[in-house]
Amino acid sequence: MEKYSIKKRDLVTVIESPVDFISVDHEKCVGCTDCVIICGMDLWKIRDGKAVLKPDYKKFCTECASCYTVCGYDAIEFTFPPAGYGIVYERG
Repeated sequence: MEKYSIKKRDLVTVIESPVDFISVDHEKCVGCTDCVIICGMDLWKIRDGKAVLKPDYKKFCTECASCYTVCGYDAIEFTFPPAGYGIVYERG
């Protein structure tokens, strides 16, 4: 059986937003890792017991809002990027 290596980040086209559209309230974050687990693009990590976005998240976020949805502590704030920025759907 052949193994295939798929680079998820190569599958999306994103026009990088000039502004942040996801933020974390570290006072509310308990470091549960739900955002890390749910993110299909691996844009989250835990540092010092708190969730943080990787610096390049605006280049690869698919705007699914799963991180926002699964956060049971209301620590993640999500809005869509400004008009003209964000995920570009090329197929389907």
